[in-house]
Amino acid sequence: MEEILTDTEEKLLIQQQELASKIRAAEDSLMRDKELYLKVTGALEGIAIVKQRMAPKLTEAIPEDD
Repeated sequence: MEEILTDTEEKLLIQQQELASKIRAAEDSLMRDKELYLKVTGALEGIAIVKQRMAPKLTEAIPEDD
């Protein structure tokens, strides 16, 4: 009986270590994805600001029909 408990405990410890490694890898991947998401969001906000500032200049550049 003791052998069964020892064997089960060893298997569970191995499984625990594997899951901890998977969690760390998933967290690292999530952090990289989050950083990329924030960079893309920042770039989109920058484009929106530039478009907003260019809008009056674009309407001035369009010749009016007389």
